[in-house]
Amino acid sequence: MHQKKWTMNSHVKRIIKMAILFGMVIFVIGCSPKKLLLKQFDGVFDSIEYVYLTDDDPQLVKEAFPFNLKIIEILLKQDPDNREMLLTALSSFTMYAYGFLMEDAEKLSINNYKAGTEVYERANKLFKRAMQYGLHGMELKYPVFTNWWEKREIDKNPFVEEDIAYLYWISAALGGLISSSQGNPIYVVDLPKIGWLLEKSMEIDGSWNSGALYSAMISFTMSRPDAVVNREQVARDYFTKAVQASSGEDCSVYVRFAESVCIKNQNKDEFIENLNYVLNFNVESAKELRLTNTMAKSRAKWLMGRIDELFY
Repeated sequence: MHQKKWTMNSHVKRIIKMAILFGMVIFVIGCSPKKLLLKQFDGVFDSIEYVYLTDDDPQLVKEAFPFNLKIIEILLKQDPDNREMLLTALSSFTMYAYGFLMEDAEKLSINNYKAGTEVYERANKLFKRAMQYGLHGMELKYPVFTNWWEKREIDKNPFVEEDIAYLYWISAALGGLISSSQGNPIYVVDLPKIGWLLEKSMEIDGSWNSGALYSAMISFTMSRPDAVVNREQVARDYFTKAVQASSGEDCSVYVRFAESVCIKNQNKDEFIENLNYVLNFNVESAKELRLTNTMAKSRAKWLMGRIDELFY
């Protein structure tokens, strides 16, 4: 895939393009037949994740994201059974709520619990919306999907490789729904569903998306409600696999391990070691992960400043 250095000019050009796209969307909505014309835009958001992840300005992405979310919903309103657009809605709402709202809520809560709770509640609503899009998309292909994941007792894995993206993002949205509920048992009871979705995906391709499934399993393993022999070692094994699959270029893996494993086991030295790796990482060496790694650096810096609070 062709890559280029992102500059202020490229940001301006992208904003202009999005403005043009918005005008085109309004034009399409006013035309007939709508669905036929909307199919012209099926590929517009195919690279939305790539566009965001290669950016090095989290604040710009944060400000642009809501606008893009509404465009996605405008298109879905006209073609509600478009599975590609449903997947884009699922992943985009989840990315925005996780990457920005949850981060803001956590930091706000330290000094202003009420303000933090309000942001958590907003994130919770967006995770619910993401879940609705994701479940609808899976039910279009597998009408009994909801029954499968409610019971989690199917003998044979019914999914194929093209389903992994849906399974992963539904698990992420559900994880966000649980976290943003701040311990509400109505949501916490669904925690095992996350493991089921991730495990079914790993049965197909564990190294999918440079180890994203392994990375997700680190935090799930440390919080899963069922009995796991040597929970910490299992999480460490997933960490090793995630690092290998991403060639050590995904800094979020190290931050996730530091937060999920090191803090829980009060391993201060290992915590510092992993965060220092992130802080010293050159984000330009992995252009497709610019945004992810820039945000991981920011969080690592914030966590390092809270060592005295996190470790006894």
